[in-house]
Amino acid sequence: MTGELHQATGELPNQGIYSNLGPGAHQCWYPVALSSELPKAKSVGLDLGDGRIVVYRGEDGKLRAVSAYCRHMGADLSVGGEVIGNNIRCPYHHWAFGEGGKCQNIPSGDRIPRGSSLANLPVDEQHGLIWVFFGDKPLYDIPMFGDFDNTQHVYRACEVKLCEKLQVEPWIFSTNVFDAVHLRLLHGLDFVGSDLKELSPYHRRLTMHAADLGGKGTGGTWHVEVDVLGINCVRTKGEMDGRLKWYIAAQTPCGRQGTRTFLSIITTKGEGGADAFFDRAEAMHTRLVNEDIPILNNMRYGNLRLVHADLAMGRFIRAARKYPRTTLDALETAANGTEQRQDCA
Repeated sequence: MTGELHQATGELPNQGIYSNLGPGAHQCWYPVALSSELPKAKSVGLDLGDGRIVVYRGEDGKLRAVSAYCRHMGADLSVGGEVIGNNIRCPYHHWAFGEGGKCQNIPSGDRIPRGSSLANLPVDEQHGLIWVFFGDKPLYDIPMFGDFDNTQHVYRACEVKLCEKLQVEPWIFSTNVFDAVHLRLLHGLDFVGSDLKELSPYHRRLTMHAADLGGKGTGGTWHVEVDVLGINCVRTKGEMDGRLKWYIAAQTPCGRQGTRTFLSIITTKGEGGADAFFDRAEAMHTRLVNEDIPILNNMRYGNLRLVHADLAMGRFIRAARKYPRTTLDALETAANGTEQRQDCA
């Protein structure tokens, strides 16, 4: 699936390629929870971009994601709200919101006012992670492995435990994927044979071979094909020490909580020691993320002095500046069309 690039915010002044890109967040698929955390008739709320959303699973098993604040008096639907059937009901006055974020019922018997719809965000789940697209329509397919087979493969999904709150946007963290020098010097991963292809405005692919230099504790070798989807997600297909290792790692901008990191790791069944393999792979990725955090949180962003070794990283940074962004407020306004203005006339 592809979509047209459309910029939701105005053109930014020339503040250097490594600077604040404006309000809201990039229009990407963001992991927001583990599938195991959200059974039927349950909900979870979280800050996302510039606002807050609630994700819930109806009695039909279907996931829905909407802006979190009731259009009546602003109560947070994720705090005391109940999933009733396939609707989520406000704890304050029991306004109920359902398919498409539309208000379905007001117990007082009054007519449902114009402009009462919540922003409705695309939501799906794959490989143990629940994903929400921050926009009205996905610009690319949800990150997944189309050839995943339940009879041959097994996965582990988790949220990475961070040593401190990550206080930069996901796109800044993603620049690390293209920074081979930092991977070698900071993380002890010696990548060779790297090749970069831009497959679409939302998809970049690198092919790399790495040998862990040993000083960081994992040892061994790593052969991997890396897809960077949107500006926040890394999907790889390869092997680690001779065993199949696929994984998806992505960052989510969660406002007051900072940027969170989620991970889904896949390997083959029947080879023995899958749990030990998952433990080792999860520990490696947790280490890589946490080694970056103190540096990223304390960097000064602005004009850079890039060199030839930074060519791929510079291309990605420039692409991130052009990538479309939006705000939750804009999505909620669009969901209500002209109804708000008509109701206030």
